Amino acid sequence: MSENSNTVIQLQDVVKTYQTGEIPFTALDHVNLDIRKGEFLGITGKSGAGKTTFLNMISGVSEVTSGSVRFYDTAIETLDEDRLARWRGENLGIIYQSFELMPTLDLAENVMLPPDFLGAYQPRVSKEHALELLELVDIAEHAYKIPAHISGGQKQRVAIARALVNDPQLIIADEPTGNLDSVTAETIFQIFEKLVEQGKTVVMVTHDESFAPRFTRRFHITDGVISASSVTSETSVTSDAPILLSESKKCNNERVSEKPAIILRDVDKVYENAAGKFVALKSVDLQLDYGQFISIVGKSGCGKSTLLNMITGIDHPTDGEVLIGGEDIYKMSESERSLWRGKNLGVVFQFFQLLPTLTLLENTILPMDYCNLYAFNERPQRAMELLKMVGLEEEADKLPTAVSSGQQQSAAIARALATDPSIILADEPTGNLDSKSADNILNLFEDLAKQGKTILIVTHDPSITQRTDQTIILSDGEIIDQAVARALPFLSHGQMLETTKEAERRRIAPGATILKEGEKVDNFFMITAGEVDIIATNRAGKETQLAQLGCGQFFGEVELTQGGDTIAQVRGASAGAELAVLPRKFFFDLVDGSTLTRRAIEETASARLSENRRRKTDR
Repeated sequence: MSENSNTVIQLQDVVKTYQTGEIPFTALDHVNLDIRKGEFLGITGKSGAGKTTFLNMISGVSEVTSGSVRFYDTAIETLDEDRLARWRGENLGIIYQSFELMPTLDLAENVMLPPDFLGAYQPRVSKEHALELLELVDIAEHAYKIPAHISGGQKQRVAIARALVNDPQLIIADEPTGNLDSVTAETIFQIFEKLVEQGKTVVMVTHDESFAPRFTRRFHITDGVISASSVTSETSVTSDAPILLSESKKCNNERVSEKPAIILRDVDKVYENAAGKFVALKSVDLQLDYGQFISIVGKSGCGKSTLLNMITGIDHPTDGEVLIGGEDIYKMSESERSLWRGKNLGVVFQFFQLLPTLTLLENTILPMDYCNLYAFNERPQRAMELLKMVGLEEEADKLPTAVSSGQQQSAAIARALATDPSIILADEPTGNLDSKSADNILNLFEDLAKQGKTILIVTHDPSITQRTDQTIILSDGEIIDQAVARALPFLSHGQMLETTKEAERRRIAPGATILKEGEKVDNFFMITAGEVDIIATNRAGKETQLAQLGCGQFFGEVELTQGGDTIAQVRGASAGAELAVLPRKFFFDLVDGSTLTRRAIEETASARLSENRRRKTDR
């Protein structure tokens, strides 16, 4: 590459292998990729997929096992430590999820640290430049505060300002919005977009798939491999961005059981500390039924773990009711609730939590001992049956360290099933597994749901939501209406939550007219339950049913986006319907803020308008 090349960083057949024992672990497997000048490159993938290793390669933090990483004409792996440190300080700006600010320095002094470390410290000029950068990220008014006196989002802005202090060509951001609420995360993302407009190159690792359509390019790492099919342009509509729910799934407000597994009624959880009150859950209403496989998604800090803590009885709600299997678990004493939890819930953790000094068989027996279930001499046989079910009967007498990560997670599931609980809760259970092991775990969960157990899985992986019966999306401690998420999947979680709150709810009786053909349309309609019939009248005056729309589908978009009056009549179907209705102005403000949403709705409108015209000409 020459200095005039459009490629800033080039990875050529890069392999990174770690020696963790007798068998080496390949974190990156023959990666070839160009990072172009002035692009906003997104990197997604589950924990352990190789994202951080990739960043370490392009920043020179870790050496390649084989291959080459080039910055223009310079092969980074050929630089010694001193030259590499200076190259990094002059050309890269690095932003971490945890901010990494010096607690005893004010914000301006924190921004001034990089030139100080480079031996280029100039008190007056450096401070002026620091204040300019703080102004750029809109936090200059707090320049002389220490980090403890500002919010997490403000700290991240300072970290961005600090990363820009040497005017680097390449900015690397490792989960920079992971610890922020949705509004603050959006602000940070917009700062990155502004920097790209100014000609900077930004590489961002994120778990948040709602950002995916906004990157210039995006690729997904799986087991150290970058799939060419996952590279997308900013204008493409991909099946996994951000969360697409299959049409066969029930909406979150459709009830299918008279005796639900889990009910939360108007649950709030507020934490108080020296900094004030923090609302972790707000007015959560939820019903989950037996025999369902349910995913819980949302960015870090949205309330997922708090929701699990409410269901498991680990933490008390500030207000509201939690009923599990019809029992109000917070009317129990702590000891009663602990024993109830052991008998009725199975919990699977991301990091397995197996006792290292016990064999897999002994780990599986442990819950039976604690709850005093089954005869003492029957417990080993039952534990062996569970290990056989998860394919570990030959590993039963081994310690956890003697088996693979996937096998440890399978053992953790066997242990969770030891007391035959009706509800299984799994917190990122596939986050540290390779794709084959993760698929085996998901297959097992699907089988358990078919047997009548309720499976709740917290995940950052959008592909998992395609396999679950229901998806609960949390944003800032509130649940997004699943019908909204289905109808408008390319909105950010913050936009989905705003839409959930704004929508007016309407019940439609069977056969009731919602829209008459030829009248003005002032609303956008989303179906949250039931079905509606779309009826057109042809030139001969004969009615024809164009379609029957169900939960998560929408109507009214043709008239709003194409102009004109209603092209068809809309009625409640035989069982009636429930609708979430958005006024015209809010609808247009929403699609104006999401290019992909506007495009998807306009494409649907054009297709429906063409079909309507064709049907009306039929005789």
